[in-house]
Order: sequence, then C-alpha cells, then structure tokens
Amino acid sequence: MLREEQIDIRRQRARAGRFRIENLGKKRVFSEYRVTNPESGGQYTVTVHGFDVGDNACTCPDFKSNTLGTCKHIEAVLENLKDDLPAHLQKKKATITRPEVYLHYGDTLQLALHLPQRHSDKLGQLAKRFFDEKWRWSGRGRYEDFIPAVEAVPEDVTVMSDALDFVDSEISRAEMAAREKEWVDQLAAGSLDLNLLPVPLYDYQTRGALFLACRGRTILGDDMGLGKTIQTLAAVELLARERGVSRVLVVAPASVKYQWESEIRKFTRRAVQIIDGSPDDRKDQYAEVTFYRLVNYEQVVRDREAINAWKPDVIVLDEAQRIKNWESKTSKEVKKLKSRYAIVLTGTPLENKLEELYSIVQFVDERRFGPAFQFLHDHRVLDENGNLTGYRNLDKMREKLEPIFLRRTRGEVLTQLPSRTDNTVFVELAEAQRVPYEDQRTTLARLLQKGHLTDLDRKRVLACIVNMRMLCDSTFLFDKQTNTSPKLAEFAELIPELLAGEDHKVVAFSQWETMILKAAEVLDGLGVAYVILHGGLAGKDRKAVLEQFNTDPECRVFLSTDAGGTGLNLQVADTVVNLELPWNPAVLEQRIARVHRMGQSRPVRVVNLVTRGTIEERVLRTLESKQSLFAGVFDGDEDEIAFTGATQPKLFDAVRELVGEPKPESVVPAVEQAVPAPAAAIAPSAVVVASVQMLEAVVGVLTADMVRDLAPDLRARIAAAAAALGRVAAE
Repeated sequence: MLREEQIDIRRQRARAGRFRIENLGKKRVFSEYRVTNPESGGQYTVTVHGFDVGDNACTCPDFKSNTLGTCKHIEAVLENLKDDLPAHLQKKKATITRPEVYLHYGDTLQLALHLPQRHSDKLGQLAKRFFDEKWRWSGRGRYEDFIPAVEAVPEDVTVMSDALDFVDSEISRAEMAAREKEWVDQLAAGSLDLNLLPVPLYDYQTRGALFLACRGRTILGDDMGLGKTIQTLAAVELLARERGVSRVLVVAPASVKYQWESEIRKFTRRAVQIIDGSPDDRKDQYAEVTFYRLVNYEQVVRDREAINAWKPDVIVLDEAQRIKNWESKTSKEVKKLKSRYAIVLTGTPLENKLEELYSIVQFVDERRFGPAFQFLHDHRVLDENGNLTGYRNLDKMREKLEPIFLRRTRGEVLTQLPSRTDNTVFVELAEAQRVPYEDQRTTLARLLQKGHLTDLDRKRVLACIVNMRMLCDSTFLFDKQTNTSPKLAEFAELIPELLAGEDHKVVAFSQWETMILKAAEVLDGLGVAYVILHGGLAGKDRKAVLEQFNTDPECRVFLSTDAGGTGLNLQVADTVVNLELPWNPAVLEQRIARVHRMGQSRPVRVVNLVTRGTIEERVLRTLESKQSLFAGVFDGDEDEIAFTGATQPKLFDAVRELVGEPKPESVVPAVEQAVPAPAAAIAPSAVVVASVQMLEAVVGVLTADMVRDLAPDLRARIAAAAAALGRVAAE
C-alpha cells in the first residue's frame, strides 16, 4: 500500500508538472526522451521499454533512490504516449535487439542484462555465468572477471556508464576491504607503520583513518576534540597513495576555512587554496591547479557547477549538521556535488530527530536508508493523530549504518586524553538585577496563567525569557545604561587565580557579544592582555586573532561568542570559562572541546558561572536529559526509544516548568496550536528538553539590542524578531 501511494503521488506530480518532452530517438514509442521542467530548468533522460512499473529508467535522483521503478518524469512520458496510443499497443514491450548491460535500481543496486533472443553461444554462456533467470546479477561471478568476459563475446555489448561506474566501484571496494583487514590486523599486533603524517597518531586515530580511506564514502561522528581533522588528512594521504586521488574539496563553515588551511599546511605538504572574493575572482581561482580546495557552504550554492567541473576525487564535509535539513537550499545543492570518495565530519550527527541523520547519510549514500517515505514508515512511531511519539527498529538502522559510520566517544579513549575537571560557580542576583528580573518573571507568570494565549502573548513570553537570561549576566544587556553583574565580579576574582603561573591561558565564552565586551572591560582593569572573536569578524581578521592568542605569551585570554567559536583549535589554553551555560549541551561540549581536544597536554579546567535561584539554575538541571536520543541511537543497545511529542499545547507547559509556575486550570488547545511546533524531545524531561532547544534558537535571534526598550514599541520589535526566527528556521 505504501509503495502504491508513492507511485500515485508521482503520477499526480507528472500531470501537474507541465513538462516539455522530446523524443530523442527514431522510434515512435520505445525510445529515449528528454524531459525538461520549465520551472526549474532541470533536464533528465527517460528510456521507455514498456508501460508497466519497472520497465523504464530515468537519470533523475529520485528514480535512482526511491526503489519504486518509476518517477514523475517517466510517468509524464507514459501519460503523453498514452494520449495518442491505442489501448492494445500499451500492453506491448520493447523488443530487445542488442545486448545491453545496465544498472537496475531496485531495493538493491544490481547489474542487469538485456539479452536479445538471437545471440551467440558465448554471450549465452556469459549470461548464465554472471546472471540469474531474470538476467539480474547472481553473485556467482566476480566483478573483476566480468568486463574481460564482455569484451570476449562476438557481439558489441553496450555497457551503460552508470553500470560501468558501479563495476569499477565494487572492484575498488573489494580491494580496499582486503587492505583494511590487513592493516587493522597489523595495527592490533603493533606492527603497522604507515607514516601518513609528520606527527604520530594515536591507535584510535589510525583506525579512523583506515576506516575513512578504505570504506570509500563514510561519516566520522567522533566526539568533539578527538581529532577528526587529523584523521581526515591521514585518510586523504592514504587515498593518494593507494587510489591516486589528487583533488580534494573541503566544504566547511566560512569561519573554519582558515583553520583548515592552517592544519593542512601544518600536517601535509599538499597545495591548498581558499576560494574567496567576487564571482570573477572565484572563477579565476577555480581554474588554478591545487590539491586541496576550501569552500564554505554558502559558496556551494553559488558555485556548484564550477566545483563539479573541477571533478574532485574526495569531498570532505566539515560540521555536516549544516545539511541536516533536507529541504534547505544549501542541503539540496551540497547533495548535487559529485565525487568518488566522501568523508563527512560531525560531532553532533543527531540532536533530536532521526530525519536529520537521514539527510546527512543521503550525501554519503543516497540508498543506504532507502527512500525517505520508507525510512520514516519503518522508524517513526505515530499516535492516532499523526503526532510523533517515538522511534523504533533502531537495531536495523544501526546495522545499516555500521559499514559507513564510525563514532568514538571521549569515554572510549579517555586514557589517551588529558584529564578534565568541571566546576559550577554559583552567583547571587544583585538587587539591581532582581527588581527587573522579578518584573519580567511576574509578567511571564501572568501570561502563563492565562486561559489561552494570543499570538502577541506568545511573543511576549519569549521576550520575557530572553530578558531574564540577559539580566542573569548583566543589567547592561537589558537596559544599556547600568552594569550590575555579580558574574563579571566573580570573573574578575577568578582570572588572577586561573592565570597564576607563566603558561596558563583562558578561553571565555558567552552567547552575547555585549557580555564579551563587558568581560573585556574587566580584563582591561586587571591589565590582562586578550583578544576578542565573534561571528561578525572577517576570515582574515579571525586568522590574525587566532595567531596572536596561539603565539603571543602575553595574550592570556581569548573572549569568544558561540558564533565566533565554531571550529577553533585552542589547545594552547587549559581553562574554559562559560559566562553563562548554553541551553544546548552540544554547544556546551563544543565550547569545551576548543581546549580539551587532541594536542592538549595538560589537565583542563572548566568553570561554569550560573546565577542561583533563576531560570539558569533550572536549565542547568535539564542539560543531561537532552542527550538521551543521541545515546540511544549510537551508544545504546535498546531497539526502541519512546517519548512524548512536544506538541503545541505542551510548549508553554514546559516554559511553566522552567520558571516554576503552575499550570492554569484550563488552556484552549485550538489557540495554542497556532504556536510553531518544536522538535520532539526525549523522556524523561521531554517537554522541557524540546522547549529549551526552541528557546535557545529564539535567544539566538532576540539579541540585547532587539529587546531594549520593548515597552514603547513591543509589537513591532517582536514581529521583527519573529521574522528573523523564521528566516533562521528556513535556513
């Protein structure tokens, strides 16, 4: 039933598509057709052999991955032919007049053979040797022997290009699998010495490099700080030796490109080029010869054709969570990049939804999880209203992932990592903070006790949450006039202690750029040299800041926002100070991993500043529960994970729990359902966890400048913030 529904959907799309169809052959019916979408300009070739599902082929991505045996382009051509064709002719099949080897896109990829009735004895023997009774690959023969056997028959056998690529890929896979086993055995025996990079690798890093190089297209999901970059560079060196790769594309966030350049120059002797500048500049750069080419995700959207024209052998996606939304334009364009080998890097392969993992895996192997409709049907649990309540069959998903996915946690390699100690330092609200904080809390409590919430009420709830968070840092973030901040006072007390000695350095994080600037004022008062990094800093300036902190012994503190801190390697420091805790544990670990990572030779101290008795302390208690789905999918043995979907009526119940307010006696669900639904979260704190993630996104949009002076112009400012949030969500 599910497959029939999906086929029907494609027929409906065919009728609505208004495709332009051209017959490319000489035959009236059984021919090749060019199908053009006038809206997108996309063109695909459809080959018609009959009118039944499975008879035909198309070059579009959907046909290659949906396992249905049809697509909207095939259905559009068939619909067009049926208009002028008598019913009895629609039952005919194309007569096979020449032998042809093609790739069958069924549940599994298989070589297949079109065998004409009249053929030589040698061709008949080849067909029986390699194919079954349906002329599909039987597995009895070896791919290495197939092409020579084809060349030995008297007929001119056509081998389609995708079939030839498949044979070549299977031969390569078998060869590298044998090499991997040989190397892993040597590694276990302590006798492996590949000497891939000028620095020694830990055993788990060598194992990672072997996995990435030998499996062809893979995902490395190691915890932050375990050396994903160095494992990737080692894998590329191995591929250069064994498979002759000479063009490697690295796609990374814009803020990380220069970090990749630094690592490549440090650990390899390969030529590296950063793509940057105007369209004309980039066009000239793409014409240059280089081994490594570094681009950011936004450039892929603009330059995909130029990138594919370069024909990279290997594509590396760094921080691949950028493509977790399969509907985003960036995700769609990245998945159109072509290469033989692929290495996908992400420390957070999944946060709250399996759909995000599916999107990332699509880039590596679009058929690994099957079509999206089948994947969702197999792994999601829905209630009678269609709401997501949990995931199932995770053992089958892990089984499918195993050949392409490698993940090691810090715990697994802890003996090879320096020690880390975490401390939470509580501070009290000052009276100057408490008064406006209580005003915001009272306003929030009054809103949450209403029987129903209007659209404006909901926006005011989110604004109150933002104000309360900022007030926990400093009154300056709230009113831009006063600056009462016990946290900054505590920071001033901590810094001399943390920097005691000649070689200690500190990295301090805040979500708010304004808070970072206030921390800088504290350091000025203490006479401590520092640098500041934030998301608005240009790439070259960012590089200069990193170099100063890493090389200047007098520069003792690195101040950074979360937007600026992505992709940093700051092992020269040994202390992380979080001026406030992010509401997403993955972001917290990313901060700490800037310092506590491979290359760190000293124990690392982590200091978290939390304002006692406020929303910050309540959020502190929710951080651990946000990891439950992540652990269940990749680290656990359970076959099912059940949770309650955080539907719209539940969202503000979670807010009430966060701020300690009781639920009103009646809430009108119909009105509440107008709130955009956040991602479902995991038991035991499902509602709280999901809401924290949503509120975190909101906080990232509603900055201090946007919420300042809300009262005089509340509706306009909140509407602007809501629009900004919508843009973030769309991206």
